[in-house]
Amino acid sequence: MRLSFSNGTHQDVVLHAGGVTLGSAPGNDILLDGKDVSPWHARILADARGLVLQVLDPNATTHVNARPVREKALLRRGDTVHLGYEAVSVRADSDALDTRVPSAGPSPTPSPVAARAALRGLTGANAGRAIGVAQRVIVGSDPAADVVIDDVRVAPRHAAIELIDGGVWLRSLAAGQGALVNGVVALDARLQAGDQVVFARQHFLIEAPGLVAESLPAAVHAEPLPSAEPAAPESAASGRALGWLLGTAALIALALYVLFEHGL
Repeated sequence: MRLSFSNGTHQDVVLHAGGVTLGSAPGNDILLDGKDVSPWHARILADARGLVLQVLDPNATTHVNARPVREKALLRRGDTVHLGYEAVSVRADSDALDTRVPSAGPSPTPSPVAARAALRGLTGANAGRAIGVAQRVIVGSDPAADVVIDDVRVAPRHAAIELIDGGVWLRSLAAGQGALVNGVVALDARLQAGDQVVFARQHFLIEAPGLVAESLPAAVHAEPLPSAEPAAPESAASGRALGWLLGTAALIALALYVLFEHGL
């Protein structure tokens, strides 16, 4: 992934394993001189788990998607980090999006199956809400929309998040009005799990656990269970052991009988 600086104060920086420091003091990997940027403001670490923002100056003003951060925060594609007044966007290595929406065809008959994707609110009035995408979800300012965003920049029927041809797609329903997908303006785009979609100031995360199984082979071959035949020797041995125990018990019983007979 890479860091993109919205006001052009720095060239885009591609993140590799390890991390970068950001601040106004010489010696930082990314030198920023924006208003309210601390000398050693923050560090962004990149590893196999993803990106982690660490605030180095506890008195610094730091926000992720308009939420204050005091110590640490996980970062996703599409997040906007504010270091003071400096805005930094987390983007994919390339801004290229797949915009070739396949034909949806006739709407399938509704079924009670669970949603295969979800739109999870991260900020705004929909924060914490998970909206299942079983077929199609309408986003707009109309109170009848599935996801209502009360903002003058959002059309009554602004966009749709829908399942088409085995994928999750963003489709614009208002002429010339789309959304931000991982920080990139898009009218129509294929969405992946982990993508962030922004309508006005409301951020949503795409979750698609129900689509993971689609990539598996149609026929899954499990390891064959072991045959019962190898267990036969063990069963025979167990039978012999049981016979020996019964014989021993019979001898003990006979000995006790003889003892009691002589005692009498």
